[in-house]
Amino acid sequence: MSLQGFALLAQSKVTISGYVKDIENGEALIGATVYVKEVGAGTATNVYGFYSLTVPTGSYQVDFGYVGYDTKSQTINLDADKRVDVELSATTTELQEVVITGESTDANVSSVEMSTEKVDIKTIKKIPAFMGETDVLRSIQLLPGVSSVGEGSSGFNVRGGNVGQNLVLLDDAPVYNSSHLFGFFSVFNPDAVKDVTLIKGAMPANYGGRLASILDVRMNEGEL
Repeated sequence: MSLQGFALLAQSKVTISGYVKDIENGEALIGATVYVKEVGAGTATNVYGFYSLTVPTGSYQVDFGYVGYDTKSQTINLDADKRVDVELSATTTELQEVVITGESTDANVSSVEMSTEKVDIKTIKKIPAFMGETDVLRSIQLLPGVSSVGEGSSGFNVRGGNVGQNLVLLDDAPVYNSSHLFGFFSVFNPDAVKDVTLIKGAMPANYGGRLASILDVRMNEGEL
C-alpha cells in the first residue's frame, strides 16, 4: 500500500469537541453525556464541562444530555475536526401533590398490637382541661377500659387493676409520681410531649413489673 493510502486511512476519523454549559448562567455541566447513536459511541464532560469524541467521518445525530436538563439533539456533518459548544436548559416539571404521613391510614386495623391505644398530643390538647392546662393522665381516662381513681388524684385504673399496677414511662424512664399539687397538675409538659401510648393488655416482654397497663409517654425530639 502506498503512502497516499496510509494518509487516506489516517484522515478517516475526526474529533468533535467542545463545552456543555447551562444556558441560564453559563456554568459548566460536569458529567453531561454526548452520544452518537449511529456508531454507538459516547463520552461525558470533565470537571470543566469539556468533551472530546473521535468518530469516523460522516453525518451524525449527536445527543447532548444532563440530569435535570432537556436533551438537545444536533445533526452534524463531520468531515473534519469540529468544535461544537452546547447550552442546555433545565427541565421544568410540575409534580402532583405529595402527602407524607407518619403511618399508613389503616394502621389501626392492620397492626398486630392488641389492646394498644396511641394518642398524639394534638388530639390531647383538643380535650377540655382543668384551668386550661392540658393533662396527659386525665386525657387517657377517656379511653375505653380506663377509669379515674377519684377526685383530687391523677391516678387511673385499667380494667380492674389498681393504680400501683400501672407502669408510667417517660422516654423509657419510670415515673413514680405522675402528678403534683394534690393531683391538680400533671408532671408532663404538654408542649414537650410528642405522643402517648397506653398498652392495656398483652404487654410486650421488654416491659415488666406491672400487671394492669403500660403508659409510654414520648417527648419531642430536637429543640422546642
